Amino acid sequence: MDYKKLKEEPLKSAVQQDFFNSYKYTQIGNIDFVIAKNIVERGQTSIFDEFENDDLKSLLWAEAKQGTSHDIFESFVQLILTIGKERTFEKYLPPKYIGAFDAEKFAFIEYHEIQGIFYQNDFNWNVTPSNHDTKEFRQLYALCKNLLEENSILFYFETQTAEFKEFIKLNFKTDKEATEKISVTKNNFTFVFQKWSDKVRPTISVDWAKANKAGIISADFFLADLLSSNEESLKDSLYVVLRKTKYELAKKIDEMGLVSTSSVGFNDKQKAYKQFWSIYARPPKEEYWNYIIGRRDLLVPQDIRERKGSYFTPQI
Repeated sequence: MDYKKLKEEPLKSAVQQDFFNSYKYTQIGNIDFVIAKNIVERGQTSIFDEFENDDLKSLLWAEAKQGTSHDIFESFVQLILTIGKERTFEKYLPPKYIGAFDAEKFAFIEYHEIQGIFYQNDFNWNVTPSNHDTKEFRQLYALCKNLLEENSILFYFETQTAEFKEFIKLNFKTDKEATEKISVTKNNFTFVFQKWSDKVRPTISVDWAKANKAGIISADFFLADLLSSNEESLKDSLYVVLRKTKYELAKKIDEMGLVSTSSVGFNDKQKAYKQFWSIYARPPKEEYWNYIIGRRDLLVPQDIRERKGSYFTPQI
C-alpha cells in the first residue's frame, strides 16, 4: 500500500492493519501507537484481552509521522522525550521495542538499549517533545544519535515488506527475550545475496570492474560477511575474509618470499553493513556452509559466468 498521501491518523491505522492486525492496538498517554499482546482464548472465540493499565503487555511504543522526509532519529528522540516527560516506564511495563515510522519506513530499537537515558542527572524533561528546536531536544539528539545508528533496525515499506512481516512474526511474542533475526539457509541465500548487493555492496571501497578482472567478485565479500561471527570470518580458506572493519583478500607470496595481503574498507563506516546484518542472522547453520560455498556460482553475475568458463553454467 502507498502510505505517502495519508495523514498521520490514517497512516497509523493503515500500518496497524497491514502489519500488526494480530495484536492489540491502543494508546498510553501521549504515546499513541502502542502494540500489545492481544488475543486470549475464551471458549471457541478469540477476542482482544482487556488489560488493566499496569498489566498491559506492551510489545512496542512508537512515534508516527506523516510524509516521507523525516529524520527517523528525530522521531525516536521525540518518543524518548515523551516517555521521559510522562515517566511512562514507571506506570506501565516497558515494551520489548520502541519504534519510529513515517509513510516510507519503520525503525525499531530494543527498549533496554535506551532505558539508561531516562536516569541521567540534571536533564529537563519538562519540554514539549514535538518541539525539535529546544536545547533539550538537540542535547538528547546528540546523546542518542550514535546509539540509535548502531542498534536500530530499519525496514522500508516499498522494498522490505516481506522482511518486515517476518521480523514481526519472529519477535512480537511476549515469551521472546532476544531479538530473533531472519535465518539464512541454502534455500534463501541467493535472495539474501541480492538484498546484500543492493544495500552493502555499493559501500565497499572497491573498483568492481578491476576486481572482477582479477577473479574477485562481490559474492566473495558476501560470503566473508555471511560466514562470520563477531565481525570475523570463520573460514580462512575464503577468497575474501572479514576482519572487523575491513576485508582482507587472499594471501599471496611476493617476490621476496613474504606473505602479503590486500585490505579493503567501507566508504560509509559500515553503516549499511550494520543495518543489513541487524536483520539477517549469521553464520547460517554449519551444515549449510559447504553447500553455500560450493554453489558460489549461483552468486556470479551472468556476464561473468559467460566470460569465465569455471563459473559458467548454461541456461536451460
